[in-house]
Amino acid sequence: MNSITLKQPPSARNASFGLGRLKRPTLASIPKGFTVDRTKKKLIRLGAGISAGLGAAAIAWAATAANADSAEGDNDAGAMVIGGEEVAEGQYPWLVGVGANSTEGTPYENQFCGGSVITEDVVLTAAHCVVETEDPAELAVFSGSVDLESEDVVTTEVADVHVAEDYGDPSQFANDWALLKLAEPVDVEPIGLDTEAAEFETFEVAGWGLTEDDEYPALARWVEVPFVDDETCAAEDVYGAEIDAASMVCAGDFENGGIDSCSGDSGGPLMGYDEEGVLTLAGIVSWGNGCAEAGYPGVYAEVSAFTETIDEVIAGWGGGGEDPEEPEDPEDPTEPEPTDEPTEEPTEAPAN
Repeated sequence: MNSITLKQPPSARNASFGLGRLKRPTLASIPKGFTVDRTKKKLIRLGAGISAGLGAAAIAWAATAANADSAEGDNDAGAMVIGGEEVAEGQYPWLVGVGANSTEGTPYENQFCGGSVITEDVVLTAAHCVVETEDPAELAVFSGSVDLESEDVVTTEVADVHVAEDYGDPSQFANDWALLKLAEPVDVEPIGLDTEAAEFETFEVAGWGLTEDDEYPALARWVEVPFVDDETCAAEDVYGAEIDAASMVCAGDFENGGIDSCSGDSGGPLMGYDEEGVLTLAGIVSWGNGCAEAGYPGVYAEVSAFTETIDEVIAGWGGGGEDPEEPEDPEDPTEPEPTDEPTEEPTEAPAN
């Protein structure tokens, strides 16, 4: 069985899948009393004997506290290469960080996933990033700069979360998408959604995930990755039945590896140019076998598979923009309507 790498930590419901490797702490996965040193984090990967009854705590971060030693995982735990280069300000204005809504720490320290602004107050991200969230207010979105240490970063609280109702069906990571309704609009250019399952030749993917230097950068990075067809991706010696072609798309250098999304990129955008040369959102960073390994491309949620459902959810939230004005109260139906017909004057009875 392959070593499956979510691009963000798996929840308790999927922790027993194969040789799971946590990629980034969620709100529930960081032990109380510990802080994560992003420059020294190491990962522990359990072996094939993981039982189905083990929860998310069985696969844990070796998060280094001030007085804790870093733990070493398997010898492939450091084989995380993304390639690419730094994102320029304005290159992907819709790219945002998703993380903990906390007064402690900086956006760089609190971010654990990526996302894409698709309306002024709605962000599209991966379901596995937020599926364990009990209170939407625990989450925040970081926008305004691709440098999470910049003073221009704006932190916006999340007001509501919608996780795909069919997330994990028919395979474990199928339909890996979620929407975040923001407490207020953000001044960010949204990205359009790919409405056709076109086979792009190449994509661009961006985020704050682990680099080839084994570090989490404060400044987002991007890389170009080629499309990998469904037949290749679903081959038995690749991902087999874990690929749901209806809701997933694969991308990466299949022959050589070396370019890929990785830990911390989950929820971020996989983008392709439409016929008019405009970048559209084609996928959402989801999972894969390690990072940038030859023969194992990255796997992304395919946006075109659920654009109609996204529209329905946003419409239920009031259109994804400002709340519509309340209509004026209708007139009291019990009051008689005025009439232009004259009323007859009562006539006196004749005197006897």
